[in-house]
Amino acid sequence: MKKYDAIIIGFGQGARTLATKLTANKWKVALIEKNELMYGGSCVNIGCIPTKILEHDAREQIDYATALKRKNEVTQRNRNTEFTSMQKSEQVDLYTGTGSFKSNHVIIVDLGDQTEELEAEYIFIDTGSESNYPPIEGLKETKGIYNSTELQSLPEVPKSLGIIGAGNIGLEFASIYEMFGSKVTLFETGEQFMPKEEREVAEAVQQVLEDKEITIQLNARTNKVSNEKDQVKLETEDNKEFLFDAVLVATGRKPNTAYLNLENTEIVVDEKGGIEVNDYLETAVEHVFALGDVKGGYQFTYITINDAKLIADYVLGKGNRKRSERLHVPYSIFIEPSFARVGLTEAKAKEQGYQVITNTAPVSGTTRSDVINDTRGLYKAVVNKETDEILGVTLFGDQAHELVNQVKMAMDNHIPYTYLRDQVVTHPVMSEIFSTLFDM
Repeated sequence: MKKYDAIIIGFGQGARTLATKLTANKWKVALIEKNELMYGGSCVNIGCIPTKILEHDAREQIDYATALKRKNEVTQRNRNTEFTSMQKSEQVDLYTGTGSFKSNHVIIVDLGDQTEELEAEYIFIDTGSESNYPPIEGLKETKGIYNSTELQSLPEVPKSLGIIGAGNIGLEFASIYEMFGSKVTLFETGEQFMPKEEREVAEAVQQVLEDKEITIQLNARTNKVSNEKDQVKLETEDNKEFLFDAVLVATGRKPNTAYLNLENTEIVVDEKGGIEVNDYLETAVEHVFALGDVKGGYQFTYITINDAKLIADYVLGKGNRKRSERLHVPYSIFIEPSFARVGLTEAKAKEQGYQVITNTAPVSGTTRSDVINDTRGLYKAVVNKETDEILGVTLFGDQAHELVNQVKMAMDNHIPYTYLRDQVVTHPVMSEIFSTLFDM
C-alpha cells in the first residue's frame, strides 16, 4: 500500500488548484482521474470553455466545421497543459484509473490491468457531476438522443433540434445551435419561462428567443421518444408529437458519486445525492473533504476553484475562510445577448421581508446600444429601501456577464446603490446604464 499526504479523486479545476497549493507546501499528492480525456475537468473539456468557443464563433458567423475544429484544438491544448502541469511535479503521482473508497482513508485505484491501494490522512473528492436523465420512455434505446457533451461533438449541425429542459444548459445550447442554423424547439415542463427570474426580464429573454424563431413549448412534459426513420419522434403528455433530427436532454446534472463506494465510509450523502460537508467543506469523516459539484448546490467552475482555495487555507492553517461567508454568487447564461443575475429577485426580497425599491432600464436607452447596433435587453435592480444597499440585479443584454461582477463587488462591500448611480465612467460603454438603472 502506497502512502501519501493527500489523495485527490477527480482531476477538475478545483483539484488542480488544490494540488498546486499543497505541493507548494511539500505535500506528496496522489491525483486520480478515471478518464484521460478529462484531465482538467468538465470546464476545460466539455463545459465552460468549449461551449463558449462555440457560442463566440456562432455569434461571429463562423461556420460550424471551423468552429468545431477550433473548439477541439483549444480543448486538447488546455487538457495537455493541465496534464503536463501535474505530471512534471515531483510531488504528484498521477493515476489514470477509477478511484473508490475501501475505507475512510484508503482508496482503491482500478487501473484496468491492475489495482493499487493508496492511503492518506487527507482525502479530497472532486468528481464533479454527471447528466441527470428523466424517466422518459425510450430514452436509452432511441438514436439521436444526446447529452450536452455528445451534442457538441456531432460533425454536422442538426437541421432541427429539440431540447428537453429550458434551464441554463438548454438555453445556451438553444442559442448556440440556432445561430449555427438549427431550427430549435425548447420544452419547458412548467407554466412559466425562466420561472425563478424576474418576470419582466424573463419575458424580454423569451421575446428575443422567439424573434430568432426558437419555439418555446410551455407545460410540455416529454413522456416518450422513439425513432421514425432517421428522426426522433418526441411525444408530450398532452399528446402532441414532434419530429427532430436530434434531441438534447438538458434536465440538469447530479453529483457524480455512484462509483466512489461511499458505503464503505462514514461519509454522509443528502437526499439529492450530494456529499454533506461543514463550513470548511469537510465531510462527516475527519480530514476528508468534498469540493465542487459533487457536494451539490451551485454547479459552477468558479465555485469549485473557490472551494479549493477555502480548503487549502484551512488544511494549511493559513486562513479561516468559511463557506457560509461566501455571499452573492453571480451566474451568467451565455445566450445571445447574455443574461446574468446576482442576489435576490424582487419577489424573493419581499418574501424575505425586505422593503424594496426597484427600477428597470432598457438597453435601448444607452448610447452604447447605438454604437453596437443592438438595442435588445432589459436590466432590473432591487434595492433595500431602508439601507440603500443593493439586494440584487438581473441583467439581460450586451455585457451582462461582465457587468454583474461589478454589482457583486458593490453588494459584498455594502456599497449603496447611489455609488454606482453617480460614478463617472468612460463613454460610450454599457456600464453607463447603471446611472439610469439606479436612478431611483
